[in-house]
Amino acid sequence: MYLNYFGLQTEPFSIAPDPHFLFMSERHQEALAHLSYGLQGSGGFILLTGEVGTGKTTVSRALLDQLPEQTRTAFILNPMLNETELLATLCDEFGIRYAKRSMTNKTLTDKLSAFLLAAHAEGEQCVVLIDEAQHLKPQVLEQLRLLTNLETNQNKLLRVILIGQPELQDLLRRRELRQLAQRITARYHLLPLQASDTARYINYRLQVAGAQRALFDDGAVRLVHQLSEGIPRRLNLLCDRALLAAYNDQVQTVSKAQIRRAAAELGEVGASGQTQGRSFPLVAVTALALVVSVAVTSWLLWPQSQVTATQAQQAAVTPQQPQAMQQLVRAWQLPQPPRTRELCDWLGEYQLGCVQGQLRFDRIQALNLPVLLKLSDGRWQFVGASTEQPASDWTGEFWAIWPHPPGYQLSDSKTYQRWLQTQLAEYQSTTAAADDLNALAQALQERHGLPISGELDGVTLAWLTSHATTIGPRLATAEEGN
Repeated sequence: MYLNYFGLQTEPFSIAPDPHFLFMSERHQEALAHLSYGLQGSGGFILLTGEVGTGKTTVSRALLDQLPEQTRTAFILNPMLNETELLATLCDEFGIRYAKRSMTNKTLTDKLSAFLLAAHAEGEQCVVLIDEAQHLKPQVLEQLRLLTNLETNQNKLLRVILIGQPELQDLLRRRELRQLAQRITARYHLLPLQASDTARYINYRLQVAGAQRALFDDGAVRLVHQLSEGIPRRLNLLCDRALLAAYNDQVQTVSKAQIRRAAAELGEVGASGQTQGRSFPLVAVTALALVVSVAVTSWLLWPQSQVTATQAQQAAVTPQQPQAMQQLVRAWQLPQPPRTRELCDWLGEYQLGCVQGQLRFDRIQALNLPVLLKLSDGRWQFVGASTEQPASDWTGEFWAIWPHPPGYQLSDSKTYQRWLQTQLAEYQSTTAAADDLNALAQALQERHGLPISGELDGVTLAWLTSHATTIGPRLATAEEGN
């Protein structure tokens, strides 16, 4: 209805996976880099997880587009199969003929093995991509593992890409699947878009659809990011409905009013006008100081340094308070953490880190993240949606989860360097050169009341990440620009 009104040639925010509208954010590019590395290695399994609508299919399609011509690919879009149906589906996808009336697991496996050996002899690589893999039965996953046993001295003859929701991580931690889990050589958990990516995403899709000008004002873009939480599928639904609302209102540019109406129609907001889902009210606090500092400057400028960011994070000791920790983990919409792994190390798989320290309660707002506060009896208190003040017996010790910046854990730090330069650019002055990270960090610390260390320490990096993106829960939900 609104195409002619806005001068568009096609619907810009259709949820159909049209390759013409493919937009690769920094997070998507980072995920693609991890998966591409996995395909080049010698392992059999590659894992990509993420919440519904975050763009896992987008990444997998981009990955397949990069595969060499000598690659044979099998797609399994319906994972609700038993072992025999899985083997038969693989044969169908690879074009292997078999007698359907007398097929058994052994005959199908023998045919697949012969096919994989022949493909390897011809210099071809075979890849299986399974979507919605969280629905796979453990027996089916074990059958896949057995298929990947076929290998040469250097490489597996079959690579399997598992794509699914966070529940897939829980499934792979089951004891009977421990051998498969050990064969995963590359994994990535895809987080939602950052605020800056949302603006580029909206403008990119509009340009592809034929728009000659911006159709969303800045306030509308900020609000749609807040309501969608950076999830592309929800972004599409909100923007499509907002364009329709603007058409009905006969206005040329989408504003917050149309975004709010679209959100109400889609059930994204309640009667009070507040977003549903994760929300954390403003806590009367102002800044943060961390005991554990991440040696970011050394890691960025001297990659050969033995002190890596991940090693520094592991100094944060996990609070032994299951109930409070579960509240914090649920706030980040993470699956249940494994009991056999150190939590800070596990969080790294989700591009998250953990920090702890001791500070006044009025020093936490700058980070704007939910935290755990340690009480004098050793218990931990979760500060989130309903906590406005800490308990009177709070010791001053806290523990928090924070989002890593793009490229933070990749060996190639170019993405991370670009992100840092962008975030610190506004703090450049006549006395701070663009490449003087310490001076820029000090300017940021002075402006926002952070502890002045003159370094890109943990508090400064955590502050930057929490203000550069709205990924994850926040203490404050006040909308900017009101």
